[in-house]
Amino acid sequence: MTNKGAIEIHMAKIIKNYRDLWIGYNNRLSQVRRILKKLESQRTLSIIEDNLFIRFKSNRDDIGLNSLFFIYEIGKVFLTLTWRHLIGSDQRLNYVLLNKPASYLPAFNFSLDQLTTLLYWGEHVPYLSVTGLSNLKLNNFVLRVNKPSSVEVSVANLVWPKSAYMLKNQQLERLAIYYIYNSLMPPVLDGIDKVWSESPFILIGDRTIRFLTLHKTLCIIDESSAKKLEGRIINVRTKVIDRSFTVRHLSVDVPEEYFNNLVGKAVPHEIIFVKYMKFIDPALTMRPYIRYTIYPFEFVKLFSEESYGWLLSMLSIVLREYYLKSSDPFLFTIKPEEFRNYLVKILSLFSHNYANELGLTLIKNKEWFHNLASMLGVYASNGVSLLYLHPALLSCFPPNLEDVFDKDYLMHLQKIAFEYNKVVGSLTFTDSVFLVQNMFRDEFKYNLNFNEAKQFNMALHNLVKVCIPLSKALCLGGE
Repeated sequence: MTNKGAIEIHMAKIIKNYRDLWIGYNNRLSQVRRILKKLESQRTLSIIEDNLFIRFKSNRDDIGLNSLFFIYEIGKVFLTLTWRHLIGSDQRLNYVLLNKPASYLPAFNFSLDQLTTLLYWGEHVPYLSVTGLSNLKLNNFVLRVNKPSSVEVSVANLVWPKSAYMLKNQQLERLAIYYIYNSLMPPVLDGIDKVWSESPFILIGDRTIRFLTLHKTLCIIDESSAKKLEGRIINVRTKVIDRSFTVRHLSVDVPEEYFNNLVGKAVPHEIIFVKYMKFIDPALTMRPYIRYTIYPFEFVKLFSEESYGWLLSMLSIVLREYYLKSSDPFLFTIKPEEFRNYLVKILSLFSHNYANELGLTLIKNKEWFHNLASMLGVYASNGVSLLYLHPALLSCFPPNLEDVFDKDYLMHLQKIAFEYNKVVGSLTFTDSVFLVQNMFRDEFKYNLNFNEAKQFNMALHNLVKVCIPLSKALCLGGE
């Protein structure tokens, strides 16, 4: 594909006939244009735009932006899901688009802290199996880009990584799964126009566009409303918590083999909520296909914290909301009583006694609350506030420390970035480089030479001034 924006222009020809989707896309273009305008003074981003598309990329290869991605097989992240269930057994992850073979890969972007769609033109990628893509089968692996300045990110949530190589590191893959889980929020259920801000996985063909969004939330189902459908699917009425933390009543599908996991218990059920939407060239039909499916999910199977279950899922959602709306790159404050207020609202779904017993009495004090937050794997406490260990930190690691990827390592990196952000505005460039040398020595017992420290100084500056503000704004949808 040689013409800039060709895929977005092709997409626009299909979606412009679906009014709400088209309005939503144009609103997203306007939002991202405003976001990028605010970051213009940092001079680290290049912007390519037209009326129907916006793409942006880093100006440099050594500042970490768009350098690290996690390609994931959904069933190895959430055990009850498969791509075959989610997008249909007759579909595939590789297409012929605009006369070119194209592979679509579900991925997590460490820099932007969100799910995305990696698009590869061509068939010959050594770590991808054409047969596997055709059969909806992937493996988990981390992708490191050779030249991050070549990576273009589209407002349509498409990314072109170009030349890259695999990193096989189980600790890093585990962290990526934690980040994926904590990035998921309840679904927006007020129309299709907001899909662009829900980090959709997108499959674009010559005549069709498919969107798939993943969410975590809580629900209870009305077992008496269950109706069996074709293909071992049960349709059922349910109460679901949506993105505005409102209880919504709607019909959803449940794979028959998981239905019993969601009935028979007087507790809120942790679920992965999947929105699947299909839009077809209006020459063929003007009727979009929209389907909601829920899958049971147990927090314990991901984090091994047996005592709290749904409470930690709810905490993950609320902390994400507070962090994204905070002004600091890392630090944010939420009082235990504020979280209790969310629980009062959510647990009104259930009996008053149950709410008191399992929800409200667990949030005892700040120390206990912060300990609970730390169980999510991506948050830490400084004793006063909470700190989000942003995944973009992993773009700043020294090459000779690549084998060490755990929460302690992230906390060391976060401490460096946090202290850097507090004082860098008052330092000369040379003093900031010396600061980086001193902080790496204190945290890692590792001596950076001046050139190494200069590189990390630029990467840290980009992290706190561009990368994290950009990621927060994109995840909030431009709010």
